[in-house]
Amino acid sequence: MMKKLLFFPVFFSLVFLSTSSFAMSVTAFDSATNLANNLVGEGITISNPTYTGAEDASGYFSGGLAAGIGIDSGILLTSGFASNLDGNSNTSGSITGVNYMPGDTDLNNLVSPNSTNDAAILEFDFSLTTGNSAFFNYVFGSDEYNEYVNSSFNDVFGFFFEGENIALIPGTDTPVAINNVNNGLNSSYYNDNADTPYPYSFEYDGFTDVLTASISNLTPGDSYHLKLAIADTSDSILDSGVFLQGGSFGDTPPNQVPEPATAILLLTGLAGVAGFRKKFMS
Repeated sequence: MMKKLLFFPVFFSLVFLSTSSFAMSVTAFDSATNLANNLVGEGITISNPTYTGAEDASGYFSGGLAAGIGIDSGILLTSGFASNLDGNSNTSGSITGVNYMPGDTDLNNLVSPNSTNDAAILEFDFSLTTGNSAFFNYVFGSDEYNEYVNSSFNDVFGFFFEGENIALIPGTDTPVAINNVNNGLNSSYYNDNADTPYPYSFEYDGFTDVLTASISNLTPGDSYHLKLAIADTSDSILDSGVFLQGGSFGDTPPNQVPEPATAILLLTGLAGVAGFRKKFMS
């Protein structure tokens, strides 16, 4: 009986330690070719990649599942410094990286009459080798949450396929943005990370579930253009970022990704079981 009782304190202490110690690893990098190649999966070829933005505004990330965002690794574009996310779980303040970069016309159209600053943009041409659709997974997060919801500081991003934004709330024509996904609106897609004890080991104060962007009615062999962009709105402070799952841009829907809370419970549960086995065997 005593051996069984040992499991519970060990398990719950490991759960606490695990959720508080996991942190994302981020490497800032601005090679358009490498960023685009990291995103691309099966059934798609790319050409003519370009990146416009600050060197530190883009990069690679890993450890996303442990941090709680639902995507383990891939590329990210930010309106500030990607390096601010490296190794940080969360802070009592907010993070800001001012890149002194211009905004983007397409993003301005999404937040009109406001305008954007510090844009980071990855774009390329692509074609399908098979199938007639394309998909990829992403998560949007920001340190503008929750204080600046329903304000002019509505940091924005977009995935523009042939000029049309496909980063939309599922089943709607509404763009994914701070003012459109939060605790009060479309909250089923939102994860609040603003208050202590922080539930996720992730710097941003709020972020979306894993969402899937999709493009249909494509013709294999034809060339299409995709532009991925993010920017600050109405100012140049408080960072936002969009995380794109590595290898998910393909001609079939990406694998289902667990909800953030589910991913954390799975990881911490495994840690607890491992700790119990070690204690039991000793």
